[in-house]
Amino acid sequence: MWVAVTESFIAEVVIDHPDLALTPTLRRVSDISVRVESQPITGLESPTVFYVVSSADFEEFEDALDADPTVDEWGGTMEYTDSRLYQVTPSSSAKFTTPTIADLGVHVESIENAGRRWRFRLLAPDRDALGAYWQYCRDEGVQFRLEKLYRSGPQTAIATGRGVESALTDRQLEVARTVARMGYYDSDGASAAEVAAELDISQSTLSTHLRRIIGKLFDALFGPE
Repeated sequence: MWVAVTESFIAEVVIDHPDLALTPTLRRVSDISVRVESQPITGLESPTVFYVVSSADFEEFEDALDADPTVDEWGGTMEYTDSRLYQVTPSSSAKFTTPTIADLGVHVESIENAGRRWRFRLLAPDRDALGAYWQYCRDEGVQFRLEKLYRSGPQTAIATGRGVESALTDRQLEVARTVARMGYYDSDGASAAEVAAELDISQSTLSTHLRRIIGKLFDALFGPE
């Protein structure tokens, strides 16, 4: 259910792409907590990012950094009881979405890993800005999942998973769940042909379903009340 929003709001989103900075390391190291302590400074020849790492085998983490194609150089700067601060210079192949977020007038409140992906907590001026960021991610092949959406004042949720589900027909829900289960949107997931075969429909019919599902989801999450 939507509530009218006249002020800014807070969104928690999870994004994933193999070239996002430090993602290869996240995929190699299990049971790790990583928090971005500072954003890359743009305009510099070698931007630097600081990460606080905890709950990790630091030797395994550092070995992963050495093998990470998104990392040019790294060094440890501070060590605490159960965490360490790392200074990382990204390689030219590292992908960032934060410059686009800033261009849209959206403030990044925090970035931390969500397993092998990245979770962003964003302060957005309106739903259009978040919708534009979602579209940018889709255009760039970056997986985007909106987890929570709140008013920036009282922490009142304005969209929920159940509300989104109610916008879909039973058949659309079946298609959406099958697509998610088979990992259609994952780089190593099922192909359109495999998903269509599982649903016993043609690929063109699958494409039509997905277009309508995405349209409804977009309306439910970003449309007018």
